[in-house]
Amino acid sequence: MFRSTTNTKRTLDANDKILVSVAIPAYNEQDCIADCLRSIARQRTSANVEAVVCLNACTDHTAHFAIKTAEKEGLNLKLIDERAKGIARSRQRAFEEASGDIIVSGDADSQYPGNWIERIVTDFRRKPQTALVYGPVYFSRMHGVAGAVVQYAYPVIDLVITHFDRITKHPNVRGPNFAVDRETFEQVGGFNVTLEAFEDNDLAWRVAKLRGQRSLQYDRHLVVHSSARRYNYYGLWKAVRYYTVNYLKTFLLKTNISKFQDVRISP
Repeated sequence: MFRSTTNTKRTLDANDKILVSVAIPAYNEQDCIADCLRSIARQRTSANVEAVVCLNACTDHTAHFAIKTAEKEGLNLKLIDERAKGIARSRQRAFEEASGDIIVSGDADSQYPGNWIERIVTDFRRKPQTALVYGPVYFSRMHGVAGAVVQYAYPVIDLVITHFDRITKHPNVRGPNFAVDRETFEQVGGFNVTLEAFEDNDLAWRVAKLRGQRSLQYDRHLVVHSSARRYNYYGLWKAVRYYTVNYLKTFLLKTNISKFQDVRISP
């Protein structure tokens, strides 16, 4: 299946505007997809924008809400099907179908500030050697006292983790908030679709290996907010341990992890 809607609300000069594709994997995201696409449609940017949503074995009404939102907001939308389940495979398919000069990675349970795409375009233009741009992901509405404390302190925690990872040359790149130019993405061979998770980190490391560490640009003001649903579902400390252990298994022990449990509760 391939469906698209055409933006009739905004007319942009394709000769002067760069095309940015926002690639979004979606498995049963009917509760989130409208808010996500609405935030993309309302970007204040000089670029042309398209959203590419990969329906990954969906059994709910994600497609309906995506189409309805795109038509209402005047958003250029591509909807594609990927029946083989998996976040890496779904993200790869969305990137493959994207038409943009810059491909931005998004998540369906995230919402994006109005200057998000414009900051990304500016970051790429500022330094010609830039191949990948990324920024912080903050989690919204964490449950419990511990969650509230962590959410309040998270900007500092995230900054420390990010700079530590940059020093160790393992950039803290996450799926809801990074962008790569099309040529580089194709040259590194795209995502490793055999991975159950951390496909975003893996791609960034291969970009750094190909283009050099200086080709990765961290923008601390490029902030997006994503659902804390997995942390709320597991509990904060169990979720932290879950991610940490599986991260080490993937990149230190070089072993694939067991399948991530899907968490699809309203954010």
